[in-house]
Amino acid sequence: MDKIVYGLDFGTSNSAVAVLIDGQVQVLPIGIGGSKTVPSVLFFPENEKCHYVGETAVSKYVSGGMKGRLMQSIKSFLPDSSFTGTVIRGFGFKTLEDLISLILSAIKIRADEIVGKDVREIVLGRPALFSDKKEEDKVAEDRLMVAAEKAGFEKIHFQKEPIAAAFHYATSVTNPELALVIDLGGGTSDFTLVRVRPGNSTGDFNVDILGVEGVYVGGNNFDSEIMWHKLVKYFGVNVRYKSWQRWLEMPVHLMRLLCTWHRIPLLKDTRTRDFFRELLHTADDMESIVRLRALVEENLGFSLFQAIERAKCGLSTEEVEEIRFYRSVIEINEPIERAEFEEMISEKIREISICIDNLLLNSGFAASDVDSVFLTGGTSYVPKVRSVLSDKFGAQKIKTGDVFTSVVAGLALNSRLL
Repeated sequence: MDKIVYGLDFGTSNSAVAVLIDGQVQVLPIGIGGSKTVPSVLFFPENEKCHYVGETAVSKYVSGGMKGRLMQSIKSFLPDSSFTGTVIRGFGFKTLEDLISLILSAIKIRADEIVGKDVREIVLGRPALFSDKKEEDKVAEDRLMVAAEKAGFEKIHFQKEPIAAAFHYATSVTNPELALVIDLGGGTSDFTLVRVRPGNSTGDFNVDILGVEGVYVGGNNFDSEIMWHKLVKYFGVNVRYKSWQRWLEMPVHLMRLLCTWHRIPLLKDTRTRDFFRELLHTADDMESIVRLRALVEENLGFSLFQAIERAKCGLSTEEVEEIRFYRSVIEINEPIERAEFEEMISEKIREISICIDNLLLNSGFAASDVDSVFLTGGTSYVPKVRSVLSDKFGAQKIKTGDVFTSVVAGLALNSRLL
């Protein structure tokens, strides 16, 4: 067997591993039940000296009454140098690199069991841009490197995720093409303009990278917009409260924190808890404050955003969906129409469109020059995204691969270049 090098896609929402064996890509079934992806989730239960990763983390969190610390979208903190880590009860202070390494280590262990080897070399995916600020982008890649080393990898090669997706797409072409490869994930949207030529008898292919761009917009942003426009009303966004004989409005920054579920636990600090107690005595809408307090204190943010995501996914095929959530004192049955959802995310879609226009402009091409547009990533299911791309390039040019494994397959193919 050839030397094995992992292609590892550590995603904001899900992660995957692939290998290249005898010239063929194999995406490893590292998830429960043979799934080829595993949620990028980490859970520290209360009163236990252990942690869980992936599907097990989610099931343990739910079955344990959502007591403990569940961490998701950890990748999104990489460019934020102000977030160095967090204190976890019973475990002490854990750096961001420590937390990510626990996920990568669990993935490595599962993959090693499948291939029967202790693999120490990886091609590790990264977004086209962790941040549009150069120093933050470097901080993010350096931290991911440290996390991979802590997980047991010794030779670590980075490849931009949209370029990896382009390598994967190149294996399917039968004629030379100018292709735009679009990777729409949970945290970022990445774009690569490539000249591809079909493979030869040995399975090799030719890819010329003409331009790469990215924008910090993804499916998580869409979930946040739903929370802001449809659900914060249940948690006091319109509440007024009395302080020193004056009526004050609910702080906007507090409501904005609710729109990113993994930041909701930040509201458990002493100062905010004291504020909640004050609201319970002075607010003009006590029921909203009771729901807000339950959302924070009972760790219900994850479950609420699962309900949001289910409704969002439903809108890919339905014109109207319901956001249903019944936990503790919170009862939500909120309708959402596809049209209003598309209005909510219109500014984010515009950012994606502008990024594509800039890529074409900087590369010296027009939309009419592009032969095909290859989509990957879970956010590519959103109808409005496809509509904008169809208007720009023509519906006949839109092609779709495996939205969850195209990048990791390309990372494995990238090992040919090492």
